This record gives sequence, structure tokens and C-alpha cells, in this order.
Amino acid sequence: MKGLSLFRNLAGAAAGLVFFATARPGFPAPPPEPSGLGAAPTAALDALFLAVRESAANLKLFYEQNYLAGDGPGQRRLLDRLADPQHVPAAAELEDLFASLGAQMDALGRVSTFRAPVYAPDGRMAEREVLRLGGFGFIAGRRYLVYAPEVRALAELARQPSSALLDLAQRFAQVDADSLAPVALDPSGGQTLQLLVQVPDLAERIAQGGAVGYLILALATFALVLGGCRFADLARTSRRIRRQLGSLEARSDNPLGRVLLRLEQAQTEDEDALYLTVDEALAGERMRLERALGLLKLVAAIAPMLGLLGTVTGMIRTFQAIALHGSGDPRLMSGGISEALVTTVEGLVTAIPILLLHSVLVGKAQALGTLLEAQASAALSARLAGRRDRTVAVAGGPRLLEG
Repeated sequence: MKGLSLFRNLAGAAAGLVFFATARPGFPAPPPEPSGLGAAPTAALDALFLAVRESAANLKLFYEQNYLAGDGPGQRRLLDRLADPQHVPAAAELEDLFASLGAQMDALGRVSTFRAPVYAPDGRMAEREVLRLGGFGFIAGRRYLVYAPEVRALAELARQPSSALLDLAQRFAQVDADSLAPVALDPSGGQTLQLLVQVPDLAERIAQGGAVGYLILALATFALVLGGCRFADLARTSRRIRRQLGSLEARSDNPLGRVLLRLEQAQTEDEDALYLTVDEALAGERMRLERALGLLKLVAAIAPMLGLLGTVTGMIRTFQAIALHGSGDPRLMSGGISEALVTTVEGLVTAIPILLLHSVLVGKAQALGTLLEAQASAALSARLAGRRDRTVAVAGGPRLLEG
């Protein structure tokens, strides 16, 4: 809207100056005549020149901060001359400015393609085909561009938006001019895209956590790997126990088979001794099923405490920065605050999934332990029942003979 208002002001000024220049071939105007009849045209010209200078001065920022269609350097030099208080604008200069403004307004209102030098993030410059999205931004291939006033050229963003938006930009650049296609636009004219450079990515966020943050992540990695191994081991054990349930022969590759083998290999027929043998075998298998689960619970308890430690160290850094530099610049305190918040998040993000994984593994181990106890009790009962049958048979033999 501001550019449109300035455009209207300069357009009116240019039209008025062209009218006066046509009416007065000896332009610029001669000094005012003593009589009051010639004072009005001279005053009008002075007011016109003042309006041109003010409008040109207001437009200088727009011309410096935006990519111009056509001869950008020449148009900026023209604007500098018109804004000079010592310079008397000529009709041709105002006509050129009028044409320049028309070209800029036309470029801001349509999608166009042109070739221009583009600077890469590493500083290398190459001429590329650029797609201009009106006044909303520039695209070259699969990259978003912004205008860099310091080099007065287009430059790639050091950090691009998400890959989904880049794919839209690439497809939009390839469609026909008469077709419709979606594309992401920056209503601020590139300012929001430039702010993306200041937003830290995941690696930078992790680095903000400092040594405590790296320690938390190391514990998280260790716990997740350990939990994954235990989950796979319990799943494999569960499958082997199911195969053992369908087999009449005890196998040593699963906990149930090993308990049954211990029971079969017991040489005693004493009931208490058999109970102790089964209990001992079950206790060993239960320990094997639940091994390393306590370590997972320990990591889940330590991670939030380490996050709290990072919070404290981050706040200490923040107060040290305030004591040394004062509180006038928030950026001096951002490092300590970032460490305090990032380590807290890392501690919670580590503890919550590990605690859930620990609960799942404990439940699975307990379920397998309960199954082992039930099957071992059934096998022990069958053996004791068989022993009683043999005892009854042996005891009843003499009575039959006596009869």
C-alpha cells in the first residue's frame, strides 16, 4: 500500500511537471517576474519540485531493499538525483521515474521468469533462471531466494524451509504459465524466510544442552538399545516356550524345558526335595527373564535428575552473564536459558519412553514367569501322582498274594 501511494504521488508529480515543461519550452522556469501574474506558476513549480524530492527520498528505501525489475543500478542513480535538493529535475527524468515505477508495480503483480546472478550460501555466484512470485519471493530450481541489499543481488537462503514446501516450489516452477499449482508464499516479502536462519535445528538444539545434555542422550541411547535387546529376547523366549508346550520332549533352549529337565533329572522321590528343586529352577529362570530391567528403571529415574542438574547449571550461566554484562541484551542470557530448558526437555523425553518400555518388559517377563510356574506345578503334580500310584501298587501286592 505504501508503494502504491508513493507511485500515485510521483505519477501525479511527473504528469504535472510534463505539463509545465510543455507549456514553458525554456524549462527550467526563469526567475519570478516583479508583477504578481508570474508568481503563481513559479510557486507551483517550487511546490512540484518539493513533492518530487520528498517522494524520491521516501522511495529510496524501497529501491534499496527490494530487487528491481529492469536496470536496477540506473534506476537507483536516477532516484538519488531526484532526491538531491540541489538538483532541478527535468521532464525526461520524471518520465523515466514514471516508467520505472510502472515496471516495478507490474513486476509485483505477476509471476515472471528472468535470468539473474544468484549467490550461494558459500559465497559463489552463478547466473540462474529465477522465478519471481510477484512481491512475495523468488525461486530458483528447488531453492528459495531473498534479495541481499549488501551485494544488491539475489541469494539463496542459508536454511531452506521443509522439503514439502521445496517440492511445491520445484513443481510450481515446472508447470505451464496458464495452469494453476500450489506454492508456499511469504507475505512479508522474504523477511519471514530470512528469520528461519535464526531458528536452531535439531543438532543446534542438542548442542545447546551442553555436556549434561550429551550425557542424557548417551544414557537414552544405551537404555533404548538395552530395552530393544531385552524385548527381542523375551519375544524369542515366548516363541520357544510355545513350541515347548506343544512338544512331549523337554528341550534346553527355553526356560520351561530347562525346568522340566531339572525335574526329570532329580534322583530323589522326596516331595520336599522335589519342591525345592522346582523352586530353585524357577528362581533362576525368573532372574534370567528379568535381567537388566532394573537398570532400565534406574536410567528412567536418573534422566530427570540430570535434566534438573542442567537446569541449575544453565541458570548459573544466566546469572553470571547478567552480573558481567547487565540485563540490557537478552541474547547474552539466551545461552544459559537454552541450556536450562533443553536439558530439562531431554531428561523428560528420555525418562518417559524408557519408563513405559520398562513397564512393558516387566509385564511380559512376569507373564512368562507365571506361565513357567503353572507348567512346573503341573509337571511336579504329575510326578508326585505317579509316585503315589507306584507306592499303592507296591503296597497292595502282598495283600493280593495273601488272599
